[in-house]
Order: sequence, then C-alpha cells, then structure tokens
Amino acid sequence: MITLQEIYQYLDQLLSSSEFDDYCPNGLQVEGGQKVKKIGTAVSASLETIEKAVKEGVDCLVVHHGMFWKNDPFPIVGSKKKKIDLLIKNNISLIAYHLPLDAHQEYGNNWKVARDLNWRALEPFGNFQGKPIGVRGVIESSDREQLMSQMSEYYDHPCQEVFGGPQEIQTIALVSGGAHGSLLEAAQLGVDCFVTGTVDEPVWSWAHEEGINFMAFGHSATERVGPRALCEHFKEIFQIPSVFLDVYNPF
Repeated sequence: MITLQEIYQYLDQLLSSSEFDDYCPNGLQVEGGQKVKKIGTAVSASLETIEKAVKEGVDCLVVHHGMFWKNDPFPIVGSKKKKIDLLIKNNISLIAYHLPLDAHQEYGNNWKVARDLNWRALEPFGNFQGKPIGVRGVIESSDREQLMSQMSEYYDHPCQEVFGGPQEIQTIALVSGGAHGSLLEAAQLGVDCFVTGTVDEPVWSWAHEEGINFMAFGHSATERVGPRALCEHFKEIFQIPSVFLDVYNPF
C-alpha cells in the first residue's frame, strides 16, 4: 500500500510538471482516499473510463487528459458533475499530466515510441507553450508505405496519410495527439515524414507544398503510449496492482 500524496509527489518530480505552462492543472485534480491499493491509468477522464475504474476497484486514476481545462465553464453540471460524483462516491482520486507526459523521455507519448521503433540521433522537437514535447530522429531508410504499415501496427490504428514528400524516408518527427500544426515546423527542418494523431483541412496543401509526408494515427491511439508505460512503471516502483483502462475511441 502507498499513500496518495506519495504518488502525486513522485509523479510531479518524475515528469517535472512545474516546468510546463500547460492548458490545464497537472497533478492531483480530485482527492479521494489517502491509502492506495490499486492504480489505474488511462488516456482520458471520460465517464466510461471512471466507470471502468470503479469496476476494477481502482483507488487512484492517473490520466493524460484530465477533467479541468483553461477556458472551461466554471459550473460543475451535466457529465462533469456525474464524473465527479462517481469519483467521490467511490473514493477514487484523479491525477492528470498533459504536456509533461507528452514530453517525458522515458515514459512519454513520443520518446517511448521513438525508442521502441529504434529511431536514432533523437532530438527534442515540437514546441508547445515554450517547451518541446515531441521528438525527431533518423530511421533506417524505409519506403513510406512500409513505414506507415509498421506504425499502424504499433499504434493498432489505421492511418490518415498525405504523401507529399519523398518515397524513401530517412528522417522523421513525432508529436502525439492534436499536433497537426507541427507539420510546418517539421518541414522547416527538412524532415521527410511527420507523424501525429489528428488531421485537419490545411494539412493536405501544407504537405504537398512543403514536400513532406504526413501520417496521423488518431489522437487517442497515439496517446495510449504514455499511460500504458506509466502503468508498467507503477507495478515496479510502487509494488501494487496497476491496470491500464483501455477505452475505445476511434478519433
């Protein structure tokens, strides 16, 4: 057993959360019980995720997308009230780390992918709120269709692609989630292929005009990586049961 305070203080330090100017509060968002016997991790604090946490007997839920965001309306009504009620009724704490989990070079949504797939010469990439949260590197020369297939298998998600760059890819950059705008930063650096989660209308023109390949594998799919990695880390560091709560989201 471990205390709630030990968990969020450890994560604050591990993820250097105080260094980030984020769109949301990082760290403890809803306080539950002080003794934690089981941790759950997930991409987002959706109602379905919290219901799964209750079913799994989780005491502390650690997510990438928390419940509170800048510019959100203040009233706690509707689904937000339902989620908070469910957490409090079941004595479950909610902890969230957004940009700090994207950026972490061991357990984060980007650098872990690069290491898992054996990218080389890794460098920080993708500035958000003054901090790089993504990664770029060099890969063994690969046909773009083969690379797309490899990454689709890794993320277990289909790709939305724009082939505006070279057929053979040697340099690559990644920012998970909703970072399609970073395509232009990648193009300025001469990267062959940019990978992210989401796509929007300008991407088609940008990729062709700038001569760069673009691949998007889903906001949720590209941000399962960090929560899954933290789940395994918790088992080792805290020596208590931890479970990744995988909630279906095709976007």
